[in-house]
Amino acid sequence: MNAKYGAMANHRKGSGGLRRPREEARRARNELYRQHILQAAERVFSERGFENAKLQEISAQAGLSMGTIYSIFASKDELFLALLEERGQELRDLSREVAVTPGSARAALERLIEAYIGYFVQHPTFLTMHLKLGHSWVLAPTAEGEGQVRIWQEIHDSQADIFRRGIAEGAFVEEDPEFLAKLFSAMDQVVLSQWAAEGMKAGRAELIARMRNATQRAFYR
Repeated sequence: MNAKYGAMANHRKGSGGLRRPREEARRARNELYRQHILQAAERVFSERGFENAKLQEISAQAGLSMGTIYSIFASKDELFLALLEERGQELRDLSREVAVTPGSARAALERLIEAYIGYFVQHPTFLTMHLKLGHSWVLAPTAEGEGQVRIWQEIHDSQADIFRRGIAEGAFVEEDPEFLAKLFSAMDQVVLSQWAAEGMKAGRAELIARMRNATQRAFYR
């Protein structure tokens, strides 16, 4: 009897061992599908806007069934929020990395300009999608949930930290760092909105130079 129960226990243990690789493979597959869906959704939202976009269009763009879409995202709203959060986290990480890098505040602001412009040049469909929302980058999001508000605040805090350092160094005009951070966001939005309106013809270097010139006139002493 003991031998029999031992064999059964080993069988169950072995089955668990088999399930683990299968679970990991399933998670890896779902993550691959998730990224594929997000990329397709970004293109559709960019072209159609959130209100007019349909999950069927995203399904066709992704080359995945509606069942697969719904197995990962319960609704269009959930998919849209997931996309905003993922891109927002990437921008937050960029701003944090720049803010904590040793060096002068002016050098940090230069790096921040390069990082932001470079990101949106690399993700033009996300820029178009975001601009179609019609939201000011100066104000915290109100309709996208707590996650988006938190990410916006963290990005804003990183920018304000750079201006706070610059004021202490005597490099930037003496003004409320929070205000300067919002002014910087507004200028960034204007430069990128103009780029989109002009058909995104200007290159990365030209956009960086335009943003750099604007910030120098506005913030440098």
